[in-house]
Amino acid sequence: MDYNIISRYLKQLKIEFLDFFRIVFDNVYPKKICGEFLDRYFDVRYNNETNYPREKDFVTRVNKELVLLYKTLRTAELDDTLRNIVALFGYIIYFDDIDAFAEEGELINSLVEDENITISHSENLKKDLTTWYVNLKKMKETFNSSIFSKEFSLIEKRLYRNTFKLDLVHNVKISNLYSEFAINKVYNSGTVYEQRLFITYIMASYLVLDNARNLDFSKNYVVPFSEALLGKEKKLKRLLNTFNNVLAKKKLTIMIEYKDYVNSKKIIDEYINMGYSFGVVLDDKFNGDINKLVLFSYVFMYEDYPSYDKIISKKDMIKSKIITL
Repeated sequence: MDYNIISRYLKQLKIEFLDFFRIVFDNVYPKKICGEFLDRYFDVRYNNETNYPREKDFVTRVNKELVLLYKTLRTAELDDTLRNIVALFGYIIYFDDIDAFAEEGELINSLVEDENITISHSENLKKDLTTWYVNLKKMKETFNSSIFSKEFSLIEKRLYRNTFKLDLVHNVKISNLYSEFAINKVYNSGTVYEQRLFITYIMASYLVLDNARNLDFSKNYVVPFSEALLGKEKKLKRLLNTFNNVLAKKKLTIMIEYKDYVNSKKIIDEYINMGYSFGVVLDDKFNGDINKLVLFSYVFMYEDYPSYDKIISKKDMIKSKIITL
């Protein structure tokens, strides 16, 4: 099963939008070029990657990015095709929920009658686009329902401005025959806890994806980890594959103990080099060398940590964000 739900969603969405371009262009469908424009669009729309970070209006930012790509690809032979593709993104932003519209029928009518789109339309264009849009909505609904769970939910604990720790809670009522201690012991240890991490990471991925769909890139999240996975190469790879995409790597940080980093430095360094974000909780294995903290997005300390005051006094020298737990 593919646990990388962000990549899965964007792959499905790209297929749908390529189908949109195929319907509109009909016999002159330039699939490769449409794919290039969609890749640029997804970078801006879902990964918040842009050449125009100062442009606050998102639609204007997207348009500037597409025009930039148009200028890069422009030739006399391709000019009309490229202009039509850019113009069609004026409708993609509505189909992709960036902006609201009254009814899909009106939007599709507007597209069919748009004089700026100089493509010879087939007689069935309106009907085909209506069917396509119904299928697009079904795809989104099916995807959302496949992630939603009544049994589990995430709770967010604020650690810092726009930074939250995520923890999984189960909503299933458990018989009073089991003591709370016994339940917590099973739920928070061993393979059960490792399976919880898969659920946590999937739901965390959905959370940042949903934020992106709502054009909210302000929030960052910290998720728990189990040191036991550092000795289970295949299972660790499957777990971290849930975050193997640009958006998750930017918005999700894995919390580890410093002692676990020391014991598995090579493994963790490899994942850091692949773009994964780690935050470290300082413990008695940390020798005070702040240069060793440069790899981590966050440095976590408890107030009773012996070197707490010393680390705080050097916070201006530490690039990582220091957070008190």
